[in-house]
Amino acid sequence: MHRFFGRFVIGASALLIAATAHAQGTSPSGRPFKLGGQLGASVPMGDFGDGADLGFHLGGLIEYKPASLPMSLRGELTYHRNGLKDDFFGSDFGSIDGNFSQIDFVGNAVMPFGDAASTARPYVIGGLGLYRLKASAEYEGIDISDTQTKFGLNFGAGLTFNLSGFETFVETRFHSVFAEDSNMNFIPLSFGFKF
Repeated sequence: MHRFFGRFVIGASALLIAATAHAQGTSPSGRPFKLGGQLGASVPMGDFGDGADLGFHLGGLIEYKPASLPMSLRGELTYHRNGLKDDFFGSDFGSIDGNFSQIDFVGNAVMPFGDAASTARPYVIGGLGLYRLKASAEYEGIDISDTQTKFGLNFGAGLTFNLSGFETFVETRFHSVFAEDSNMNFIPLSFGFKF
């Protein structure tokens, strides 16, 4: 898990650097569409936090700014992965190797504040999505897995930085997925770019 996470961070960082270098040669001003990506930590909350460790996420986005509206519309596709806590099934079972993963298809409205020409600009974000959830574990050679698709919502805030030819942003959001027994809640802390 740690080797995979290290390779993931190195690969994602190289991808961000390459995309940033490419974006510096282009100018997004005047274009209604922007493409981008994001990565960061996924923090499980509540009942989900009782069974899952701190995880990571990686995703892509497309953002559209209608000329007649003060807000942008953002579509996202994001992959999250959290490790299963060793004592998830109790001490009787001992250590079990497993993880939670999910793919989110989320549509958001993004409302910026302040002067559009400023270097740093705060914003709020929120929307609805479809979450493909999967729990996998292995115990004594037996593979156990469960997959579900659920609806959910998210809301949060961020800060975008306008640089030469592209934007970067830092963002935090609260996601709540409508599961059967109790909602699955988590907070992604993200760093991203748009060009």
